[in-house]
Amino acid sequence: MSKFDRIAIFLSVVEENGFAAAARKRGLSTAAVSRQITTLESELGTQLLHRTTRHVSLTEVGEKYYQQCKKALYELRDAEMAITESKNEATGLLSVMANRYFAITHLLPTLPEFMRLNPLLRIHFQLAERFPNLEQEGIDILFGVSIEGAPDLVRRRITTTRYVLCASPAYLKKHGTPETPFDLTKHRYITHSIRNPNDVITFKDNLEVHVNPILLLNDSYAMRECAIGAMGIINLHDYMVADALANGKLVEILSDFQEQQKNIYLYYRKSRYLQPKIRKFIDFYVK
Repeated sequence: MSKFDRIAIFLSVVEENGFAAAARKRGLSTAAVSRQITTLESELGTQLLHRTTRHVSLTEVGEKYYQQCKKALYELRDAEMAITESKNEATGLLSVMANRYFAITHLLPTLPEFMRLNPLLRIHFQLAERFPNLEQEGIDILFGVSIEGAPDLVRRRITTTRYVLCASPAYLKKHGTPETPFDLTKHRYITHSIRNPNDVITFKDNLEVHVNPILLLNDSYAMRECAIGAMGIINLHDYMVADALANGKLVEILSDFQEQQKNIYLYYRKSRYLQPKIRKFIDFYVK
């Protein structure tokens, strides 16, 4: 076997948590897998794995080697896919994650046209309000977030938004309308649980007001509905509350103090060979 084969077997042993499981996955005997790992360690002049009768674990050097090999193997597969796939045809399965509101307002309306232009492409959408680990979760595109991503990701600006602080008319009638940002400390505030921090509201000129949320939720729609139900004040992106503001279910407050526009991004993993399915999606949605 080549050294490349031995590295692939090493990755399998780590990911399958043992020699026997790796052997079954690769159609080899357990003894053959063990020999290839021993040969690889001999070639490198270092121990990669701790072995016991029931357990296999990485040494400190082995952990570093595993991470580098996994990254290199991913890039190699990426390059091979870029070569074998048509340069002009998007094929396979494209995995996209987006928050519900942004998907509904910015992605789904034009999705029929995108799919018409790419008839061989299948798309798997996940609607979630979090920043995932794209590599570990196998996500090709993270669509429509204002959160800053990791430096090993590529980001492209899709559009802009702004935060809107608002409450229902019934809430404001009962509790009064805040006239300054610091008045919020006396009010009932509803926040998103994944915000970091989730007890601070930032206004223009970097003014920060610390609040004590009475309700923490992990879904923007639920926050909006609670605010419409007069439970408190929320701070959400404009596209999430536009219709509720238009029909009077919510009322914007402290607009003169709010920050200006924020960028909304699309994220994807860095790759020397960008697959056609990802490139086509980016070209279509990033203007």
